[in-house]
Amino acid sequence: MSAPVHRLFVVGGTGFIGQAICHSALARGWEVLSLSRHGAPTRSTSPSSVSTANTGIQWIKGDALKPETFQEHLVGCTAVVHSVGVLMENSYKKFINMGGSSSNPPTAHQQEQQQTITYEMANRDTALSVARAAREVPGVEAFAYISASDVLPFLDSRYISTKRQVENDLIEHSDRMRPIILRPGFIYSQARPITIPIAAGVRAFNAVFHRTPVGCLLKNTPLAKAASPALCREVVASAVVSAIGNKHISGILGIEDIERIGNRV
Repeated sequence: MSAPVHRLFVVGGTGFIGQAICHSALARGWEVLSLSRHGAPTRSTSPSSVSTANTGIQWIKGDALKPETFQEHLVGCTAVVHSVGVLMENSYKKFINMGGSSSNPPTAHQQEQQQTITYEMANRDTALSVARAAREVPGVEAFAYISASDVLPFLDSRYISTKRQVENDLIEHSDRMRPIILRPGFIYSQARPITIPIAAGVRAFNAVFHRTPVGCLLKNTPLAKAASPALCREVVASAVVSAIGNKHISGILGIEDIERIGNRV
């Protein structure tokens, strides 16, 4: 008997992590649907993914906060992934776009959207909206959520607290959908060049913290929690898809769990 075909619904499939998750699932022969405000990627919304627009992904234009724009597409899906989120309110995208290849300035509408982005909306409300909709659709067996480890010092506490609220909701309803909660630290990729030197800095700090007396001086400071490995985007994506495909995996996956699962051949 052949293995069942997975049909994956990715919220934010044109984004930094979402793209890699889509490609990882496609490589395993899965059917993939991507939900985003723009539908198919364009040079202005996702420069590095334009060449992949015709790889078999079904692009859905909709709003994660408005179930009526996407709920019908959940029918037939076996799992959902939520990969949307912001690290820093409002200014984050402007900073990260420095590492992209697009030279197009944001439109007035895009600027207005950026100015209204909050942790509550992007990290929490979109995930809760999609999760509630998915629970109403028979056949959706698992819900994977890209959360975060609390490893970044001096970041607004709401970044983590909004993600923990989603985690609690998914665990509370684990009898209806298997929760897969990934808590990575810093994520890097060649697809976003600005993350490479940052990841190198994270590795250097880890070496100093764990292998020199400096670690003893810092262990009781806010900087101590930053001594966690950076993760390659493709490893995180592989861990998401592998965890969905393994019904024995559920609950919270920390950085070591993600590395272990994501690096399996």
